[in-house]
Amino acid sequence: MRTLVFIVLVHVVFQIIFLPSSQCARLRPNDNNLIEQTCKQTPNYNLCISSLKSDPKSATADVAGLALIMVNVLNTTTTQTLIHINSLLLQSPRNEVKEALLSCVENYKTGVLTADVPVSIEALTKGNPKFADQGTQDAANESNSCEEGFSGNSPLTVENTNINNVARVANAIVKLLL
Repeated sequence: MRTLVFIVLVHVVFQIIFLPSSQCARLRPNDNNLIEQTCKQTPNYNLCISSLKSDPKSATADVAGLALIMVNVLNTTTTQTLIHINSLLLQSPRNEVKEALLSCVENYKTGVLTADVPVSIEALTKGNPKFADQGTQDAANESNSCEEGFSGNSPLTVENTNINNVARVANAIVKLLL
């Protein structure tokens, strides 16, 4: 029995010693470069860096954790946009603008906040990033649909661009997990 325990112990020690360095990096908590390395692979490095570094959990997160942080940023950005849309609706806009704003409310409330964000969070938490990939892509598409709903000047161009940028950064991080 002692011999078997010794053999297993030696085997485990050898596996740890000779584990490829790429796999060792996966076992370590976030080192200082993981955020930078990850953000370099996104379409908006500065947005990625500022978003991730603003969350203290990023210091110990792996790539899946960084993706979750960005999905939470998407949730916050979308919620702030809905608050802004509601304030615009209270100003009694022209009928065509009101219809477009209401369509954006539907896109963001039902699409992003009720479906895309929760599905992405669940997928990342359960280790199935394929569904987070789809959810973050859908969120970017919802921002495009909102923007295109206005004939002429959109009062939400800045907000729609922000949501689109955050969703695309989140999606790029999720794709690193596929």
